Order: sequence, then structure tokens, then C-alpha cells
Amino acid sequence: MEAFRDGKASFLLATDVASRGLDIKSVDTVINYEVPQSYEIYLHRVGRTARAGRQGHACTLTTEADRKFVRVAVKSGRAQGAKIRQGNVKASDADAWADKVEEMNDDIEAILVEEKEEKLLAQSEMEVKKGENLMVHEQEIKGRPKRTWFESEQGKKAAKELGRAELNGVESVLKKKVGKLSNKDKKKLDDRRMRIEGKVWKKGRAERDGKGALEKSKGKKKVKGGKTAAGQKKRR
Repeated sequence: MEAFRDGKASFLLATDVASRGLDIKSVDTVINYEVPQSYEIYLHRVGRTARAGRQGHACTLTTEADRKFVRVAVKSGRAQGAKIRQGNVKASDADAWADKVEEMNDDIEAILVEEKEEKLLAQSEMEVKKGENLMVHEQEIKGRPKRTWFESEQGKKAAKELGRAELNGVESVLKKKVGKLSNKDKKKLDDRRMRIEGKVWKKGRAERDGKGALEKSKGKKKVKGGKTAAGQKKRR
């Protein structure tokens, strides 16, 4: 990436990871070797060029199976004032390029081996440097105070459990003795239950009070003494 940004590399081969958040002024062409999974990803890819009023080109290689995507991309591009050009690649030209790529396989394998060796060499040099520092500065290193701020794995686990209990415990939610709860406290307990058990279907008021009992008393107005109005009228 640094070599490409500094102009030392003429092209950058990348996945969709590089389709967002990069603003490299030297990018004037984006080539989509394969059609992206969605039109949104396509916009992010081609958006790496022609930024901040600059000009740029985007080339997408497609097949017959990508006809639907091409239609959407062309329509959107023309709506935004982009110049759209289409062309067909001859099968003979595609085969010629495929042969060129095949010829590069040996070089690519050699480069991969070289990069792996360089990585191992860098790691070895780092270990040697670390050993030299231990030998030269042994007394100073041993004389340093222990890292009292360092937390062991066991301590991390205990702190995690303590934090979970602090977050989800009834006492931490209500901050007082459990008694008659206000609506605000009920909401806090519901949030706690949702964190622990996941989202659950909440019963309605009729279900909480007892749906059957509610239907039974429907239409019977109670009066003083606990008797229903219908019962008193019958007794009279």
C-alpha cells in the first residue's frame, strides 16, 4: 500500500477491503476483474477514483450472466452524467492474456518464497536484537520494578464476572430493597432480563391479570359490599 501510494508500484491488486476509506490521489483507473456481489459495493469500488472533482475511469469485466447488473450500473452511471462505453473482448484476446498469466506462475511462486524468507529473516533479526539487549542491559532490566498494573488471565476473568454481576444483578439495577416497583424500575428489570435471556414476548395487561378472570367479570359492575349490581337486583 505504501509503495502504491508513493508511486513506486504501478498497480494495487486488492479485495473489497480496499473499496472503502481510501483516498489516493494517484488512482485514475479502477478495474473490476469480477462483478461485485451488490451494486453498493460496486459504487464503493469505482469511488476510489475521480474523487474531489478529479477525473478517472472505471472498467468492469463482465460475462453474459452479469447482464442484469450491467443494466443497473449503466443506467445509474448515465443518470449521474458519466460517459459509458461498452465493448466485447474477443475469445482469442482472452486466451492470449490467460497464456501470459500462466507464464508468470513460476515468477510469482519465486516471489512468494522470497517474501516468506524475508519475513523469517526479519523475525530472526528481531530475536537476536532482543537477546543482545538482554545481555547488555541485564542488570538494568532485572532492577526494574515488577509491573504491578499487569493483570493476569485469571484476574481478567474475575473482573469480567464481577462486571457482569454488577450490570445484571437486581441490586445494581434497583439500587434499593425490592418492594413495590415503579414503572421505571420495572423497565430496568425488563432490560436486565432481555440482556440475560434475550428478547422475549411480553404479555399484555389482560394476560398478566388473568385473561379468564377478566372475561368472567366483564359486564358485572361491583357495588359497595363486594356484590355485583346484577346479584343485588335479583335479591330485591
